[in-house]
This record gives sequence, structure tokens and C-alpha cells, in this order.
Amino acid sequence: MGATQFRLACALGLRETHKLLDFGCGSLRAGRLMIPYLGEGCYFGIEPNRWLVEKGLAEEVGDSLVRKRRPQFRYVSDFDARVFGTKFDFIVAQSIFSHAGRSQITTALSSFRDSLEENGLVLATFIPSGHWGEDNTGNEWVYPGCVYYSEDSIAQFARESGLEMRRIPWFHPRQNWYLFARTIGALPSEEDAARHLTGVVLRDPSLRRELV
Repeated sequence: MGATQFRLACALGLRETHKLLDFGCGSLRAGRLMIPYLGEGCYFGIEPNRWLVEKGLAEEVGDSLVRKRRPQFRYVSDFDARVFGTKFDFIVAQSIFSHAGRSQITTALSSFRDSLEENGLVLATFIPSGHWGEDNTGNEWVYPGCVYYSEDSIAQFARESGLEMRRIPWFHPRQNWYLFARTIGALPSEEDAARHLTGVVLRDPSLRRELV
């Protein structure tokens, strides 16, 4: 899943000079690929569990690369991306909103809007309700269980946060990917998303899935 996130960000235009926030970075599943690629001081991570990050840095990144790339971390759980006081070109939130309550999601997305560059993008996943479960109505964090959201609920989160939204067919074994942006013009068109943002992995049929 780390490689999937990295591939999607690069397909959407991530370059080494961009600033990227890995929201809920955990043990650096994606960070171990993004930190070497991005320039000095361009990778930012938010994670409540400091020990996870420290384990990832020690086992997946290494001291020399940390000194060279100078990734920055904050160990908070308030769903607020403004803690760094900077603007990001990309914000990735993979498998975060599959555990978050409704108010936590709107808090996060509103802070994302305030933390995005004008043409920045948020890359986030949700588990669709219906096939997997009922639309979540609660406001609390659920873990290790998961929560599910309908397309209408996700659109409502975007409206309440002042963001535009587009669902894309990028591969995920269980969740659906969504892009959020401050303006509709920052999002890829539906045609481009359908043609270029599938995330298909060739020669491995098990990694192909239609959108739920």
C-alpha cells in the first residue's frame, strides 16, 4: 500500500520540490518511499503514536537519510493539519477516514483546506457503505474496527469543509480513493481520471478491482 500511495502521488504530479503531508503516517509505509524522493525538509508526517514513527525511521529509513532529508513530524491526535504552519502541495490520508467519525473527518478536511497550496491536492481513502456496512453516523474514532461512508456523506464532508471532490478509480483492495482540492480546476477531469488513474498492476490480476 505504500507503493500504491507513492505511485498515485507521482501520477498526479508529485515532484521532489513539493511539500507533502503524510497524515497518519504510522510506521512510514509510504514515508520510506517518499522521504528519499522528496527534497530536504519537504516530507511532513502527523502520527499520534510516536513509537511507530521512530520504529519506521530506524528500520526503514536510517539515520543518514533522516539527516539528509530532514523529515518533520508532529505527534498529535486532534485531526488538525495546521500544526506545521505551512502550505502543502499534497496531503495523503490513506486508511484514516476508514476509522474516523464524521466530526473528525470534517475537522481534518477543513484543516486540509487551510493547509493546501492553491492548486494542492488531498488524496484520501474511504470504505464505501452498502456492500461493506451501513453509513456511519457516529463521531468517534473506531479501531481496530472500520467505519463506512456513502458517496453522499463524502460529498457532504467536502461541502462542509469548502473543498471540491472527485472519486478516482485508483486501485485499493477494499477502499475507494478520492481527491479533494480548493478549486475544481485543481482536480483532474473525469476523463483523465478514468484513462490515467486506474493504478492497475500489470501481470498481477489479483491487484485489479472495479470500484464498489
